[in-house]
Amino acid sequence: MSPRLSMPNRLAAILLCFAFQAHAGITANTFRHPGAPLDPSLKNEADHAASQASLWLVAHQAPDGSWGATNRVRLTSLALLALAVTGRAESSDACARSALWLDAHATNRLDRLDDHAWRLLACAFVLPAAPARTHLLARFASFAQPLVAGAPPDARRLWSEALAAAGLAPAAPPDASAPTDAKARLPRTWPPETSDNAELWLLAHLINRHLDGQLVREGAPLDWRRDLAQILINAQRRDPAGGGYWDAPAADAKLAQTAFGLLLLQEL
Repeated sequence: MSPRLSMPNRLAAILLCFAFQAHAGITANTFRHPGAPLDPSLKNEADHAASQASLWLVAHQAPDGSWGATNRVRLTSLALLALAVTGRAESSDACARSALWLDAHATNRLDRLDDHAWRLLACAFVLPAAPARTHLLARFASFAQPLVAGAPPDARRLWSEALAAAGLAPAAPPDASAPTDAKARLPRTWPPETSDNAELWLLAHLINRHLDGQLVREGAPLDWRRDLAQILINAQRRDPAGGGYWDAPAADAKLAQTAFGLLLLQEL
């Protein structure tokens, strides 16, 4: 039987960790050229959007610590990671309860490698170094192993990141195909026309991780961080009951949109 933390010790450990904290016209180059940070006014707006989204996610957490009605492991992992990376003290209890839920519902009955990756990333981020953490993350990693070979490239890359974050594998060496793949993902027009926060997050993640954070169009660097921040801020909706969210047709899709909105703000 796998070693497990007792409920009080797990809760204390989790809470302690929160004390620390190619398409037409568009190309991306691989020369290091850090983009300017968001200007103070826009950064304040982005921070406010993140705060509102955090409040909304916390308010929509189920009493048992999970999120969502379908694919609860994926949604709970996304929400947990999104709240944790913002580092807001008011989210610490929600993060602790969701981490406990993921531990209590450890299962290999996930059909997609990226679902396993999000769970591993979330737990690796919030749990402090300890033998029990190592055992739990290793158990999660073993559940995903049969899916690795047949998974699409994006899922395998995310899984490699998750394994490295969990301390179960060294950071993957640079993938020679990643910059080319990233360029192929760039939208035909800028700013992007999509309203899918998951797609926008993946775009920002690829630019930061594989393209040295620079996006160029017709020889001129794009201020892509500013553009994506404005898209997010303008699309966020206020909830009369409190907080803010990014809309979607179904409740679970709205949760995912809001979690990815928070993750995207952290990429900017």
